Amino acid sequence: MPKDIHQRDTAQQRSSRLLLAMGIIVLLGALAYFVLTLVVNRRTPASPDTRYTAENGISVYYESAVWPVCEMTEDATLGRALELASAQSSDDANYQVVLFQKGTKDTYEDFIGQSEKELKQAYGVISPRKVNLNIDGAAVTAVRCDIQAYYAVLATIEYDSGDVIYVSGLTKLASISDIVNLVESVSLS
Repeated sequence: MPKDIHQRDTAQQRSSRLLLAMGIIVLLGALAYFVLTLVVNRRTPASPDTRYTAENGISVYYESAVWPVCEMTEDATLGRALELASAQSSDDANYQVVLFQKGTKDTYEDFIGQSEKELKQAYGVISPRKVNLNIDGAAVTAVRCDIQAYYAVLATIEYDSGDVIYVSGLTKLASISDIVNLVESVSLS
């Protein structure tokens, strides 16, 4: 009987050690994920070198190395909009795109809410999170929606004049710093 008790005690000790090791591995994985998320999502300063004023009156100061495509385009949802993209095609692994549409407060009843609803219908679960953006002379409301491996950035930039810039951005990158820097450089001409 003492031998059976000793064998059970040893087996319980091994099980306890295994559970402890698994718990430590899970905690280390969660810590590594948290640290990597902080490192990847940190804001990097922009180094803009090009100013472009579109025919819709939106002016943007951007990094031409990051945003080689800058042109007016016709978007199915936003209509005529200023488009900045990191590549000519969405097939590029690092493709990012930002669309800027000029309007008024009456152009959309709830641009961000409607866009979130459309994203949820298209992709299922999205996780909207508020993004703090600062633009001189304007009130900014912005969210970041986590969509599988993508980030969508939605913003409304409201000026005292009544003009509003509606922003839709999408990136496959783990960082949204390029889009945030771009949006913060927008102004009306």
